[in-house]
Amino acid sequence: MHAVAALAVAAVTALTPAPDLGHQILASNDGWAAAEGGTTGGAAARHAVTVRTRDELAAAVAGDEPKIVYVEGAVTAPAKTCADYAAPGYSLPDYLDAYDPARWTGPASGPLEEARKASAAGQRRDVVIGIGANTTLIGRRGASLSGLALAVEQSDNVIIRNLAVHDAYDCFPGWSGGDWKTEYDNVMISESRHVWVDHVTLTDGDRPDQAEPYYFGARFLHHDGLLDVVRGSDLVTVSWSVFSGHDKSLLWGNTDNPEHDAGKLRVTLHHNALTGLNQRAPRVRHGQVHVYNNAYTVPAGSAYTYSWGVGVNSAIYAQNNTFRLPEGTSADKIIYRWGGNAIHEEGTLVNGRRVGVLAAYNAVNDPDLGGDVGWTPALHGRVDPAWAVAALVKARAGAGRLS
Repeated sequence: MHAVAALAVAAVTALTPAPDLGHQILASNDGWAAAEGGTTGGAAARHAVTVRTRDELAAAVAGDEPKIVYVEGAVTAPAKTCADYAAPGYSLPDYLDAYDPARWTGPASGPLEEARKASAAGQRRDVVIGIGANTTLIGRRGASLSGLALAVEQSDNVIIRNLAVHDAYDCFPGWSGGDWKTEYDNVMISESRHVWVDHVTLTDGDRPDQAEPYYFGARFLHHDGLLDVVRGSDLVTVSWSVFSGHDKSLLWGNTDNPEHDAGKLRVTLHHNALTGLNQRAPRVRHGQVHVYNNAYTVPAGSAYTYSWGVGVNSAIYAQNNTFRLPEGTSADKIIYRWGGNAIHEEGTLVNGRRVGVLAAYNAVNDPDLGGDVGWTPALHGRVDPAWAVAALVKARAGAGRLS
């Protein structure tokens, strides 16, 4: 190209504004959500809307037409207490008395359990925000949702970015006969395809489950997952986000039954901070999951169980991740076997040192897990060296880091 022409092209390029955040789409190689046509969210929308309340948000993200929805400020659930949602016939003391394992065997059932379910249904109507297809939901700087849960159900082509979601709190946990079962993930992806979750911060807010009492020998959990991908969902990328202070955190595949999940649940998890997560980071069934360049931190004194859950038919490809483990927690604890047979693991740093985590697991567990998961990721951006990951993630991950 002639030098003058090249300068002219450069000048025009410099003057052409980059797309605003609402119109940005997933890069063509950025993980599984880039496959099979990619993920564009609401980029085709001609106009964007800004919401500042729960009801405005729920209305703006409904439906399947292309839409760009900006969240501004702190959006909260309705100002109701758990007592406000309690249906006639329900009280926690009565519930605990009725289903005490000293007198009751198995899951709760009967009038008190039905009253609990009615109470939960009333709360659910206020808490869960359903997101329709072809949606970009993006937070302006400082935007947050508290006491609300985002549900991508039976939707295709959804982008959620730059948003903090805290404390999706369930007032009415149910007794299963061995554990407390809760509702409401901060973000839940169910029966959906082409979803990109980027630069979000997901926490339990000011009501962490670690502060809750034990009933019947089990922690009285009020939060379910931080980000679950379930019921045959597929082609999901989760990037540059922060997941913090939670128990059952990232569940990808909620049943061992392959009827709806075989060949699906393909998810990429990259450049995320996972801090203080006791388990499920992620726990995987069935899916081909690429876990690379994530920074894990396990605080001293936490109830840490594991990070990578190798479930039935799962194929986790873990690459160049970094872990900070407290004294007394060995590298073999990073992996837990949930009926799966293999995990590919390479390039992991544990407390600044290169460690073969799969070899560490196999050294203390029988039978061994294999290292061949039958696939090699092809859709991904730069895979950074593990030594650089902690600093990169600290500087760039989480809500508020996009302008």
